[in-house]
Amino acid sequence: MKKKTKAAILASVASVLLVGVALLKKLRRRRRELPRAPYVNHAAEREEYINSVLHGSERHCVNQLRMKPIAFHHLCHTLTELEHVRPTVHMSVTEQVFIFLHIIGHNVRFRVMGSRIYRSTETVNRYFKIVLRGVLKLYRALIRLRSEDTPPEIRNSRRFYPYFKDCVGAIDGTHVRASVPPEIQGRFRGRKDGTTQNVLAAISFDLKFTYVLAGWEGSAHDSRVLNDAFARTGGFSIPNGKFYLGDAGYGNKNGILSPYRSVRYHLKEFSDRPPENAQELFNLRHSSLRTTIERGFGVVKKLMSKGKEKVGGSKQFRWLPPMHEMMLKILTEEAGKGNKPSNTFRAGSFALVAKEITAHFGVECHPVFVENRMRTLRSMWSTIQELRRKSGFGWDENLKMITCDAKTYQEEVMAHRKHAEYLNKKIEFYDELAIVVGKDTATGGFAKSGVDIENEPDNGDNGDSAEFVADNVEECVVEKGKNANESSTTGSGISKSRKRGRAASTVDDSVLTDLSDQLKEIAGALKEINRGPVDYTTLYNEVMAMMAEGYSEDMLATAFDHLCENEKTARGFLAKNARLRKLWLDGYFFSQI
Repeated sequence: MKKKTKAAILASVASVLLVGVALLKKLRRRRRELPRAPYVNHAAEREEYINSVLHGSERHCVNQLRMKPIAFHHLCHTLTELEHVRPTVHMSVTEQVFIFLHIIGHNVRFRVMGSRIYRSTETVNRYFKIVLRGVLKLYRALIRLRSEDTPPEIRNSRRFYPYFKDCVGAIDGTHVRASVPPEIQGRFRGRKDGTTQNVLAAISFDLKFTYVLAGWEGSAHDSRVLNDAFARTGGFSIPNGKFYLGDAGYGNKNGILSPYRSVRYHLKEFSDRPPENAQELFNLRHSSLRTTIERGFGVVKKLMSKGKEKVGGSKQFRWLPPMHEMMLKILTEEAGKGNKPSNTFRAGSFALVAKEITAHFGVECHPVFVENRMRTLRSMWSTIQELRRKSGFGWDENLKMITCDAKTYQEEVMAHRKHAEYLNKKIEFYDELAIVVGKDTATGGFAKSGVDIENEPDNGDNGDSAEFVADNVEECVVEKGKNANESSTTGSGISKSRKRGRAASTVDDSVLTDLSDQLKEIAGALKEINRGPVDYTTLYNEVMAMMAEGYSEDMLATAFDHLCENEKTARGFLAKNARLRKLWLDGYFFSQI
């Protein structure tokens, strides 16, 4: 019996071994059948791809790089000759510029470009910034210095000469799309859709740019950007006796000639009837001459523009008053829940509005329709705030209404017919609008002109100081985050938190000292508030004296009107010193946004 059992066990073991051997043979055979990935010579593939673009058809090169091969090689030669871009052991100038142009031409991610030419994301990021800085330094070759001679476009025209014989060009601001981190998007959201930067440009009448200041947040007013351009070292300057044409937003000042306010200005406004007085005739000729800068911007934006597919096709959505009310209420609640970071709502908030409107009104509403409606709301809010700041208009806080007399009403409506719906009428849902479309204040910390780029120090790879570009911002942020967390102690072994603790005590002492001084100044100012009547002539002179601090005349005129309506506040303003007056003005203008 034992022998039989032993034989059975041995037979079972032999069977298992035979099955195992069979399985191993099968697996080996299957491995041999699986195809292996072919070997790829990355350097050869990269060179072949670049050559296929640069040495193929001219149309193919334009489609890929947005320029012809001869222009590409000329750009590479210029950047190399001026030593703005240098070849390295790992990458030639041709490849560096190729990467740069392909990314900005198609708005692709660094990682996408890296996979296409077999480069790492970090490598593409680094060389992109090098070429970007090099291209920015070409401003001296691209921006022509102005001429002080009378332009032939004026000299040879009876309409403009001799009235504009000292005019050397026109200035204006334009909004350019900007991709920025979420935490600062509020400052870049102005009256335009999405996040933009406000770019100031001066242009001659032969469509040559003579000055450019880019980087100001989209919420900044044009006059604020212009004041910054004047204040910069090597910034915007105007020859003595000469002037530029500007729109009404800049106001009249030395070197800037603006049109008459509350008078027809745009060319289309004269299509029905010709000018009826000297002011309208001046505005017509001013507008005809200043369209030069609009043409200049149009040419640049046409070169930069790319076709965009419209979401939702050609469908039109009609917003009824109940829908408008529901949208404002839902978005107000969403803002209270924290779903409005940096003054822009999350996508889920727009989807919620679309869902509720679809359910309650039996219509097909999509989130894109809600986003489009937000543009209208921002335009409405901008108009309301502009009217509130204008001279001659008051504000009834209880009724939420912009007030004005009959004469001012007629003048405003004659110049802007659509403004009638905001004057002497209660503004429905004003508080909700303030919450839904309110925005942050621009600081101008990102603004740069060509001189600023040229004077920036180069750091190692000639590009580490660039902030963020295109839609690749999060990749740069990730890299910086890794570097910031590499070490937590100093070279001597002392924890950084200890050093911060020691420094904090010193900072606290200085802050308390400054706070004490400020409280003393405020207390002294409060004592003067109720002493004697307000001398409005003195008040006007003191307010306008703040132009030296960078405020425009229009802004200060609005502040003066507000002080005249509030006598107690006016006495407090007169009692303050220059620094406290500046703090008050900043707070007032911020509250009006």
